[in-house]
Amino acid sequence: MAYLIKKHVLSIPPYVPGKPIAELERDLGIYGAIKMASNENPLGPSPGALEMMKSHLSRCHIYPESSAPDLRRALASRFDLSPDNIILGNGSDEIMQLCAHVLIGPGYEAVVPENSFSMYRIVVESFGGKVVRIPLRADYCVDLETMATAVTDRTRIVFFANPNSPTGTTVTAEELDSFFCNLPTDKLLVVIDEAYREFVRDKSCPQGITYLRSQVPVIVLRTFSKIYGLAGLRLGYGLSQQWFIEILNRVRAPFNTNVLAQAAAIGGLNDSQHIEKTLELVWNGIDYLTSALTKLGFYVVTSQANFVCFRVPRQARALYEYLLRRGIIVRHLASFGMEDWIRVTAGRMEDNALFVENVREFIAKN
Repeated sequence: MAYLIKKHVLSIPPYVPGKPIAELERDLGIYGAIKMASNENPLGPSPGALEMMKSHLSRCHIYPESSAPDLRRALASRFDLSPDNIILGNGSDEIMQLCAHVLIGPGYEAVVPENSFSMYRIVVESFGGKVVRIPLRADYCVDLETMATAVTDRTRIVFFANPNSPTGTTVTAEELDSFFCNLPTDKLLVVIDEAYREFVRDKSCPQGITYLRSQVPVIVLRTFSKIYGLAGLRLGYGLSQQWFIEILNRVRAPFNTNVLAQAAAIGGLNDSQHIEKTLELVWNGIDYLTSALTKLGFYVVTSQANFVCFRVPRQARALYEYLLRRGIIVRHLASFGMEDWIRVTAGRMEDNALFVENVREFIAKN
């Protein structure tokens, strides 16, 4: 049946996830592994989220409310918006796909950073669109100035993440202001992916929500997968102008966010103590990893996220595989177009120390 499949679909590379612990156990027989590859919360879900899930287990035979009004109201209160400014997705990935669904088709383009989340490319190409990729700057930040100049009459979406993954870098308010000033109004959509926004320590870092009143249509994406520790429940949300949310809801699948995910998200939002513990653990971990890797001679990008990436010239894959055989899963960034780089999630301090110890051993043997 290959001749029936759309040709542009056959050219899309599949998404490459971080290796799951279960796969390591199954394929290599390694047990007790630690995963520092996918930027998950090392503390897991909050107690508040777990309690809310438990209280909703008996309702799993009933369809969830498709629009998740309780959760949207909670988020609206958090951001001082109307619930009508909010859409939920089966992960923020689904909302990216909805945006591409309503705006992208053959002959249309999206501008994206070169070394960033691969789902931007995948959702665009899945609808027959063309991706225009702009390299990061020399400081590994998203090059908004060049991205703005790449916009043409065919451009329908501009995607970028702030902080960017896998580099953890952010753009400044001045850069973002200038970017919006240089875009044509009402001709395209700007998607600002803020999956890691809660981890940002730089208080001058702009928030995408500030630009919802821009003349350029904007949607800001956030997720419950990272700081809230709910990656396994797949829940993200988008903040945008009401008219655009209404358009997205026309192509959103009914019941796309499940009962337990909706309940856990409300519990997680209200558990400020868990968030504070997570931030303390992550920020201490980022400082430790950055210092330790720098002392070992690696170039480490300054990160505003819950991970760091560092350059391992000619030996990144070898280090990745060395760590894998010792039950430490990190992310080799070849799928991001960064063959000489590794990304590691800040974990519990004992896991961070074990990771550094094994990197040190690798250096001694090589």
